Amino acid sequence: MIEVGPYARKPFRTSSIYNISGMSYGAISKPAVLALSKGARMAGIWLNTGEGGLSPFHLEGGADIVFQIGTAKYGCRDDDGGLSDEKLAALAAHEQIRMFEIKLSQGAKPGKGGILPGSKVTPEIAAIRGIPAGHDSISPNRHPEIDNIGDLLDFVSHIRKVTGKPTGFKLVLGAYDWLDELCMEINRRGIENAPDFISLDSADGGTGAAPMPLIDYVGLPIWESLPVLCDTLERHKLKSRIRVTASGKLITPAEVAWALCVGADFVCSARGFMFSLGCIQALQCNKNTCPTGITTHNKRLQRGLDVTDKGERVRRYAERVTQEVCVIAHSCGVTEPRRLNREHARIMGPDGVSVSLKDYYGRWADTAALPSRNGIGRPRFGADAA
Repeated sequence: MIEVGPYARKPFRTSSIYNISGMSYGAISKPAVLALSKGARMAGIWLNTGEGGLSPFHLEGGADIVFQIGTAKYGCRDDDGGLSDEKLAALAAHEQIRMFEIKLSQGAKPGKGGILPGSKVTPEIAAIRGIPAGHDSISPNRHPEIDNIGDLLDFVSHIRKVTGKPTGFKLVLGAYDWLDELCMEINRRGIENAPDFISLDSADGGTGAAPMPLIDYVGLPIWESLPVLCDTLERHKLKSRIRVTASGKLITPAEVAWALCVGADFVCSARGFMFSLGCIQALQCNKNTCPTGITTHNKRLQRGLDVTDKGERVRRYAERVTQEVCVIAHSCGVTEPRRLNREHARIMGPDGVSVSLKDYYGRWADTAALPSRNGIGRPRFGADAA
């Protein structure tokens, strides 16, 4: 059992390892949200709302929920588009909402806000988000309240104070230097003022509705950024205070186990759970024409997504990934997956020679010299790794 937010009035305790990353209602359909929520409840994992606010369908499934606060403050905005403490407090009153996540950026489009086309902004979605129906829903590329590290910590503390629940932030790393400054400022203020978690997304995160230059060229991949983040927190003695969630194409047991070896406390995925719903990667996410019913509000197309069947598939996928990560952990001689460390996995280089993750990342103590993972093979675990 892991505790998140020991200084919040209502800490969150969970044993889940593999959870559902942010996908907004509006971007995905009512039956998709229902299936994810029902599957998450059955599997004992959490579901992130994405930046589109809290819908009745998130609650109906009965899952633990992480409420994401995007740059447009959907679901918790005042009439001028700013943060509403009153609406935040009302959200926190839902027992199912366990944590609040401030979205700074995401892997598919780091440095850019989001657009939900007006054709998908139904009256119901407009009411949930607090915006006009039938108009393009455009979120800015940043939070106006956050200009520097001090502002970020102030914003985290404010939301935690209003809601009483663990609060953290999500981002894609593009540079390392500021992480040391962040940790030093946290230690200066006192660890009770630290974010309760950091959700780290990868530059290769995906959606069918993002500009290709951002998908292809902006941000750092999780294979590079996750060890840097974990090592920085460890160096400043904050690793046990700030929980780390890793996401970004981590959809197989080996990739989840790798993230745990490197230092993640949790792993989240959107892509893997989209596949469990039946996504065929038609890349029509923003056109309201998704043939599988996942990202469309066309009732005829939605009929192909049976909530009962897909909820069961979500449950089985989550449970199977977790079970197989446990198999990997046990084969490495540890009692549970979070006891995996960098000595338990080896990574194959382009020369055909493997090296342990401890040695591989240890060679790059100078983070400016850390290479990308191009040409490096997937990790292998246990005694047969070499």
